[in-house]
Amino acid sequence: MEVLADRWGQWLSQVGGAMRDSDIRQALTARLATKYDSQPDTQIRHELGLCAGRTRVDVAVINGHISGFEIKSDQDKLTRLELQAELYSRVLDRASLVTTGRYLDQAAEMIPSWWGVWLALPGERAVRLRNVRRGSRNPSPNPFSVAQLLWRDEAMALLRERGSHRGLSKAPRWFVWERLAETLELGELQAEVRRVLRTREDWPTRP
Repeated sequence: MEVLADRWGQWLSQVGGAMRDSDIRQALTARLATKYDSQPDTQIRHELGLCAGRTRVDVAVINGHISGFEIKSDQDKLTRLELQAELYSRVLDRASLVTTGRYLDQAAEMIPSWWGVWLALPGERAVRLRNVRRGSRNPSPNPFSVAQLLWRDEAMALLRERGSHRGLSKAPRWFVWERLAETLELGELQAEVRRVLRTREDWPTRP
């Protein structure tokens, strides 16, 4: 990683610029769109809220897994990265950090070993992305946090299908999520959450 970071530093000193979040996000979105173009059931979403809004995934891919990408550009700070990594790790099946040479080494030490790491490099016309650490599956997602990806009515619908909704008609969403996490085995819960998210239509207007 040090060699790639050094190259980035040399480029930065020459041009006197900084890589922005929007530049990295555009390159990442384009790469993901190309990769999943032939998979119509795959959803690519920006700013996916986790843990009742405590954090948001910069870019999320929802298909047979829920994968999240956290972007740290030259203009960002790392002060929240450890908390973000903790919350991401409660929910996501896979996670990756996408950052520049400025933060590559420091940020990679702040995230779990199962996370992937991508390096954003300057190109002639657009940012280039290089995979410098291959990620793996999240070893310990939290069922309650996974359930929180659903809106209250979505979670209640799953409970009704299983006859486990009694006593929750006026209960706050926290109790609904808790019941759902207790009712479904983790694998089934994850599969149902992915299914609901892939078919959700009114993302922009719902809390």
